[in-house]
Amino acid sequence: MEWVRKWAILKDRLVEIASVLRMFPWMVDMVKQRPMSILHPYTVEVYVTKDGSEACLSLNPPKAFCAQNGSVREVRLTGI
Repeated sequence: MEWVRKWAILKDRLVEIASVLRMFPWMVDMVKQRPMSILHPYTVEVYVTKDGSEACLSLNPPKAFCAQNGSVREVRLTGI
């Protein structure tokens, strides 16, 4: 039950994640398709290009799922 307390304390982060998921519904499908344990609120990362043409969801770095022009692909995030 510790994870429930963590999410309750960080409700602002949960609201932020929910608003992003509403903007990018494909991310919800990715989460549903992948078996995963309860996530810590700060392990969820979203990256969006400035022009909004591509968005990526990272649940367990260095893997991420990116969408562009309606197609979703799995990518590996690397440092610059």
